[in-house]
Amino acid sequence: MSNFGEGRWMAGRKDHRCEYCYGPIPKGEEHFYYRGMYDGEWQNWRMHRECYEGYEIDAQYSGDWEFMPGEADRPERVKQIAEVKG
Repeated sequence: MSNFGEGRWMAGRKDHRCEYCYGPIPKGEEHFYYRGMYDGEWQNWRMHRECYEGYEIDAQYSGDWEFMPGEADRPERVKQIAEVKG
């Protein structure tokens, strides 16, 4: 099975959810957006900058580029956003 995809930094036109920590990504916030196919399944996800940078460092160190959705701890900044959005 072939794996392919593309990612880019973008600002959202609406609120989204981070796939890594499940925290909110407010409208207008720059975040990483990925879409493509991995292990024969289509993927379409977004991550906060802090989450993506942590994921990338962990993946490079371990050599494992897979992650479980929601497995990361929310960054402090995101915890505050979630409390406000309540």
